[in-house]
Amino acid sequence: MNHSESIGGPPIAKVESRQPPRAPRLRTLRRFRHNVFIGLAAFAVGLAAWVVFDTARLREGLSIATAYAGLVLLAASLALGPLNLLRRRANPVSSDLRRDIGIWAASCGLIHVVAGLGVHMGGNVARYFMPPPEAQSLSPLRLDAFGFANHLGLIGALFLLLLLLVSSDRALRRLGAPRWKRIQRLNYLAAVAVVVHGILYQLLERRGTLLVISFVATIAAALLLQAAGRRTYLRRRATG
Repeated sequence: MNHSESIGGPPIAKVESRQPPRAPRLRTLRRFRHNVFIGLAAFAVGLAAWVVFDTARLREGLSIATAYAGLVLLAASLALGPLNLLRRRANPVSSDLRRDIGIWAASCGLIHVVAGLGVHMGGNVARYFMPPPEAQSLSPLRLDAFGFANHLGLIGALFLLLLLLVSSDRALRRLGAPRWKRIQRLNYLAAVAVVVHGILYQLLERRGTLLVISFVATIAAALLLQAAGRRTYLRRRATG
């Protein structure tokens, strides 16, 4: 997605030099560095999760790797705002770093969904969401823990897909800052769906101790930063 477009501002006067403006080049270089770092971090987290999970099955390994990489990146995207507040930095409506992390998080989440749908039930996707025939259920949806986890995972993926589609300067301009920001706040709903989905799968698959600790630590860190940022915001608002 193209993030290099200008959000707006006064027109730039013509100059004789044919060199492109320096600011866009610096922004492109900065975003390139962001994406290299984020990509390497996602790869490292995913590889570590795959090694700890210890599976030789490609789909299963890819599913667990992208699940943990996506979770860490989602937590990081939610942590940037509180960190800016705690460090007394400006908290803009949008920033390249936040959007780049969000794009990687959403991409990992969507890859996880595609890979994960081939891990269980022999790849029979309907069985993930619909009860098996022998269950004789009156509901068209699978409502046991496995089904509930998959429904939440799908909801979280749809939220992430929507956020991915609006993660551009063009979308920000077309929607306007207030509406764009409201859509971006769906990130919190996506996080809730992803976390509950993850908790259920930790229990269903009886994940190993290291994976459980990593999962809990990531969520705890994000929640603590959100709480600290909220306290800082309310305190500053109260003192004017």
